[in-house]
Amino acid sequence: MAKNDHERVRELLSAYVDGELGADERRTVEAHLAACPECQKEHEEMARFERVMGKMTFKSPPREVWELYWVSVYNRLERGLGWIFLSLGAIVLIFYGGYKALAGLLHNPAVPFIIKAGVLLALAGGAILLVSVLRERLFVRKRERYKEIEI
Repeated sequence: MAKNDHERVRELLSAYVDGELGADERRTVEAHLAACPECQKEHEEMARFERVMGKMTFKSPPREVWELYWVSVYNRLERGLGWIFLSLGAIVLIFYGGYKALAGLLHNPAVPFIIKAGVLLALAGGAILLVSVLRERLFVRKRERYKEIEI
């Protein structure tokens, strides 16, 4: 058997031990195993490992661990909701305060026009930048260049 065939069978050994091969590939592996002591040894090690792993079970955690786990989940959810409501409230207050300040500034005849124009231009620039960054983040997520790369 050629070296390429030997390497191919070595790649298939794990799937063979797990019973995941089709009939043709299974026959190819079995024929190679009959003639290759190196692959026979590797197959025996994999099969032994599979048997040992099949006998293993996870230890059930004590009841106290589960209770602490669920309390932790509840606390994280509760705090998450608290932060969401706090953030939303702060956003509403900041926007309302900003609106009132801007309205007061624009309607005040004592404030020079150049100051009013500067404030409006700065706000418009900030809004454009914010929308641009948000739009870019949304589209970049859809066109992720490295999504096929596995770590």
